[in-house]
Amino acid sequence: MYRDRVEVRNRLYNLRLVNFGEGWGNYFVASVQLLYLLLDEDEGYTSEEACRVDELIFYFVPAHYFKLSDDELRGKILDEIG
Repeated sequence: MYRDRVEVRNRLYNLRLVNFGEGWGNYFVASVQLLYLLLDEDEGYTSEEACRVDELIFYFVPAHYFKLSDDELRGKILDEIG
């Protein structure tokens, strides 16, 4: 399980790099709490920094998903995006 962090508004937020398999590749996953900081009430970006951070992230999940194994996390995300 590979983890990284991104800084937004002087606070670090965890990212997970997940291998989604052949034909997909590796992508960062972050918590929805980070997403709430990136978007305003009209679902526009709160800043240029927010746009850059969002472009790094493939999918946002509930924070408790970070406790899952890579296989479980990948499965939940693939089920959600159908």
